[in-house]
Amino acid sequence: MKRKIVLSGCLLIVVLLMTNWSYSQTPAEFKAKIEAINKDMAKAMLAGDTEKNLSLYTADAISMPSYEPMRMGIDAIRKSGEEMKKSGWKCLSFEPTTLKVIVNGSMITEIGTYKISMSMPGMDKPMDDHGKYLTIWEKMKDGSLKVKVDTWNTDVNPMAMMDDMKKK
Repeated sequence: MKRKIVLSGCLLIVVLLMTNWSYSQTPAEFKAKIEAINKDMAKAMLAGDTEKNLSLYTADAISMPSYEPMRMGIDAIRKSGEEMKKSGWKCLSFEPTTLKVIVNGSMITEIGTYKISMSMPGMDKPMDDHGKYLTIWEKMKDGSLKVKVDTWNTDVNPMAMMDDMKKK
């Protein structure tokens, strides 16, 4: 009887290890998945589809934009997006590049760079920017990924950018 219990226990451990092993993904697999999501996010940005992008965030997501206050929760992030849309801000191009992916359990950290071109009413020419970002993705029970935390900031000195715009 003892032997049967021990064998059953060992078999259960082997099955659990094999199941966990078969469902784990490598950083390269997560990188490919994230890059595909980023392409969809870029398309939604160009189309002005805030709701599409918000569907990729967790309900308790935190967004930490450059030069602005932190937004805690999907409602605060939505409000910010709506305010940008009302201001006439328009994304003309957006190119994120994933440089590194770090996997830690159900949390996946993406480190990357971006290039963006945008316009606002009253601007003669589009404004171009480039910089870096960090996104923490959460792996959901269904295997999908959602943004838990994001932050980004420019590599361009904003004062120099404004001086350049005045010269043009």
